[in-house]
Amino acid sequence: MTEVRLKIALTALLVVIDTLWIVARGFTFDLPSLGLCLGMTALMVSLAFVYTKLRPDVRLATMGTETGFLIAYSAAASVFSFLVTTLDFPLIDKTLVHIDSALGFDWYAYVGFVNARPWLGGLSSLVYQTTLAQIALSVVVLTLLGRTDRTRELTLTVMVSSFFCVVISGLLPAAGALAYHHPLESFYMQNHPVVDLAYKQVYFDIRNGLNTHLGLTDVHGLIAFPSYHVGLSVILMRAFRGIRGWFWPIMLLNIAVILSTPIDGGHHLSDGLGGIVLALATSVAVVKFRARLEKSACRPADSEEGYSDLAGQKA
Repeated sequence: MTEVRLKIALTALLVVIDTLWIVARGFTFDLPSLGLCLGMTALMVSLAFVYTKLRPDVRLATMGTETGFLIAYSAAASVFSFLVTTLDFPLIDKTLVHIDSALGFDWYAYVGFVNARPWLGGLSSLVYQTTLAQIALSVVVLTLLGRTDRTRELTLTVMVSSFFCVVISGLLPAAGALAYHHPLESFYMQNHPVVDLAYKQVYFDIRNGLNTHLGLTDVHGLIAFPSYHVGLSVILMRAFRGIRGWFWPIMLLNIAVILSTPIDGGHHLSDGLGGIVLALATSVAVVKFRARLEKSACRPADSEEGYSDLAGQKA
């Protein structure tokens, strides 16, 4: 199996799981909201086709293919996250708070420190919201730098890690530090964090069966443990490893993102640590798996099915 076929299979599998689960539970789905996702995916697939078959360009073909996978898989994963949340398993926040305490982390003190420095609160909100844009731009940047192999690695890592993150969040659900402590609004809203208690209420409504309608136009981040925001930051740092002029800025930005998660994501410290472990484990596993996949296919890393390996262009 080639990597392209593997990604198609993973995406198709998740779509099938989502569909069967929705039908089995009698949930409703906003089909019109699927239009934008399908349209963007089709556009990327068309771009990949043009630059694979008609005007061969390995970089533009890679950009179209991998962006298409990210769009399609992310949509399926967001639905999967909703469905897994309905399992309503017992929350583990109390355990996470105990772990944080053992590590010397006090969520109230951390938030209070930032609250006393409005400029820091503004910076926290700013960097916290860069993650999805970073993922999208990384596909473009890595590809234009000629690192198409690293682009494909990034995409597969995001796909695999998101699947396991959603599964873990369903089996070991957590509401997050903000929802657990439920502080006064005058405290937690001083610097207007991205995630507030109203945002968190969506999570509880899904768990309690009050929300059984799914759509893709108003997607909420439902995962607290392990923090996928932190996980994506680690994945981004790994994607740019060894790339001169890019690694250190990416690393510093994403360290700032990680530090912002207790503030703007309302996370426990343990959520972030879980995200780091998950991201490192899946990233290393994907690298090893891809190496075996390429070896078994008896072809160079940049000559996968679905791409034209142009003479003189290296990934």
